[in-house]
Amino acid sequence: MMTHWLRLLIVSAVVGMATTARADVITNWNTAALDTIRLGRTSPPVASRALAILHASMYDAVNGISRINEPYLVRSAVPSSASKEAAAAAAAHRVLLTLFPQASQRFDHLYHVTLAGIPDGPHKGAGVAWGEYVAAQILSSRDSDGSAAIVAAPDGSGPGAWVATPPAQAGYLVPQWGFVLPFAMPTS
Repeated sequence: MMTHWLRLLIVSAVVGMATTARADVITNWNTAALDTIRLGRTSPPVASRALAILHASMYDAVNGISRINEPYLVRSAVPSSASKEAAAAAAAHRVLLTLFPQASQRFDHLYHVTLAGIPDGPHKGAGVAWGEYVAAQILSSRDSDGSAAIVAAPDGSGPGAWVATPPAQAGYLVPQWGFVLPFAMPTS
């Protein structure tokens, strides 16, 4: 009886470690993104857009290999033997370098550490190439989403006019955000 429980415990631990190992790549990149957002005091709308692009890219990179669910945007064009961890890391690296170039050293370090933990070979190479491709496709799809539009602060005074918010006198932040193309809703 004791050996049965011991075996069950060992199997549970091994399964738990395998699941954790796969989740760590995603969690590590999410943490890196959140740390960069906090350090840069990125506004919530800009931060949410960046996180959506990051996670859509990692999702499609991994899902393109496992092919378990419908893709968000990018249909699979990679062998199922490609490394999911390498694909997720490559997608995340490309997205975060594009959206937060000022933190490139942090992202490069995490990328190299992540890839160092994956055995070299064709599976790793295929994962990296696929992840970079997916990230490029998703970034390209968001290039003209309206998030970079310039909207001038309204002028005027009196009731109904926009004024800076005391005490910090915050500027006119992301007024165009209501016109940004949604991620998951149809446009029509």
